[in-house]
Amino acid sequence: MSPAPAEVYGRILADMKAVWGEMASAMLRKRLHDVELADPAQLTRGHLVRIVQLLRDKTLPSVLGSEGAEKKARLWLSWVEDGGGAATAAASPASL
Repeated sequence: MSPAPAEVYGRILADMKAVWGEMASAMLRKRLHDVELADPAQLTRGHLVRIVQLLRDKTLPSVLGSEGAEKKARLWLSWVEDGGGAATAAASPASL
């Protein structure tokens, strides 16, 4: 069973904060605005997938490079699909 989108959003935020600190909150707020949402509690799976795609395409390459951005996006999308499972254990927040 897939976790609630707001739960995955919180998990992504925590992962981002491990790398970028409080700047992560602003990075995600920008992407919420891009998908025309103000409240993470209103997220759908589709919104969340789009946010991860925007992070992968627009935000992360400048700080992680294109390969690092792709790895993070794949990890986060696995969380959307199945809650992370083995992917969570295999990748620590700061390792990607």
